[in-house]
Amino acid sequence: MLRFPLRPKSLFLYAILSFLFLAACSQNNTAADTVIRRESTQIKVENKRKEPKTLTENNAQDFLKQYAAEHKETVVEVSTPKGNIKIQLYKNTPLHRANFLYLTKKKYFDDTWFYRVSEGHVIQAGNTDAVETVRKRKKIGEYKIPAEMVETNYHKYGSVAMARSYFQNPEKLSDPYEFYIVLGKSYTRRELELLAEKHEMTFTDAQLDFYSKNTGSPHLDGQHTVFGEVVAGMDFVEAISKVQVDEGEWPVVNLPIKVKVVK
Repeated sequence: MLRFPLRPKSLFLYAILSFLFLAACSQNNTAADTVIRRESTQIKVENKRKEPKTLTENNAQDFLKQYAAEHKETVVEVSTPKGNIKIQLYKNTPLHRANFLYLTKKKYFDDTWFYRVSEGHVIQAGNTDAVETVRKRKKIGEYKIPAEMVETNYHKYGSVAMARSYFQNPEKLSDPYEFYIVLGKSYTRRELELLAEKHEMTFTDAQLDFYSKNTGSPHLDGQHTVFGEVVAGMDFVEAISKVQVDEGEWPVVNLPIKVKVVK
């Protein structure tokens, strides 16, 4: 490439043009930065709008689907007076996993109790007789979770499932606030057949095979959504199951809990 020497006047003109060019570039960069900041702010605003002020029957399902997609955690820890219980949340029940994570992060479960203890059956948590619990629920919202029955999610020893109302609830919608941990018992194949007759249900060959070899509460299969299992701390679950209770299965001494997301 040929290069020509610049004359003094040309140098002055070149300097002016260079200054104007750099100024224009600076303005363009500033404008671009402003647009990026506005877009970033807009994204943050839109993300903030994703969470409804309160959850209702109309918006809860869509919100939980979205929450499940954005929050991938699967392990939580329940702190109790007897010790800590670690729970693995199942990915094949996304709405229930999302709901449990959401309520945990909203601190709903903190200072609720294991309020029902049925030895050899279940221990149930997520409620109290305190006004504060009612206030928390009102703030989060009134809603139910669609059933997510997975055939292989058995009510085995250590399974975690959601409580639900049996009154006018043919869809078996879950209560979002209360969960239980299964203890169960051992059955022979013949006892399982008699249990099926008692509860007017039919066990599959796979269920009969599973529950004849493993402890659990098979009559709850197909009635409640199992959405996780205890992976550490079943000795503490056993300890809770043996506390003194009143005639309504409420522990005589309160068993408050706190729940946190582990990973």
